[in-house]
Amino acid sequence: MGVPTVTVAASRKPAVGDERPPAQRLLSAAEHLFGERSYSRTSVAGICARAGMATGSFYAHFHSKADIFAAVIRQINSDLRATMRDALVRAADNQRARERASYRAFFDLMSERPWIYRIVREAEFVAPAEFKAYYERLARGYARGVRIAQLAGEVDAHYDPEVLAYIYAGLGNFVGMRWAEWTAGGRVPDDVLDDLMQVLARGLPPAGGSAAAVRDAAMAAHGPPQNLPPGPPVSSDS
Repeated sequence: MGVPTVTVAASRKPAVGDERPPAQRLLSAAEHLFGERSYSRTSVAGICARAGMATGSFYAHFHSKADIFAAVIRQINSDLRATMRDALVRAADNQRARERASYRAFFDLMSERPWIYRIVREAEFVAPAEFKAYYERLARGYARGVRIAQLAGEVDAHYDPEVLAYIYAGLGNFVGMRWAEWTAGGRVPDDVLDDLMQVLARGLPPAGGSAAAVRDAAMAAHGPPQNLPPGPPVSSDS
């Protein structure tokens, strides 16, 4: 049984009432077309047609197709981190609640824009530096959030925050791929998120002993966080 695909229409006119700045319209058009057609099958002329702009206008904002592809990767990363950061503001003040809020926000954005996965995968070959930076930015925020949780006694301080950061990233990536991309934009079910939270609860329990002892162990192992507000597993670090 085949995997459903996402089809994005390449209209020659922008959406009625689209008042976004030209650069944002070009980025949005490029994201859709790169996700649908791939980098090699997308042209500058096609991007401009999708954005409803003259081709010559493109070069007032981007130098080349490679330049806008890199900008799309950075915009996707920024959108993901902003979405998770906003979700954390409404989350209860404990590690499991922050994890749940972050993952739900991440998964829902991927359901809205499932083509993101294809763009990021292609970036490994088209723009390898941006591909690496994409995951490093996510992991840096995760790692700093983990360190804060360790100081609060909510995560075992013996773990390296960077290791946990890439575990968080890997879990989110593959669960989202399975239930968002492969279902052509379906929502990650609540029971799947519940299972993920159970895995984290059992695999990353707080260390034994008092909260003060856990904080001391975290300070000794990893040092203090760099003036960061609470908000694991993600932060606004860029």
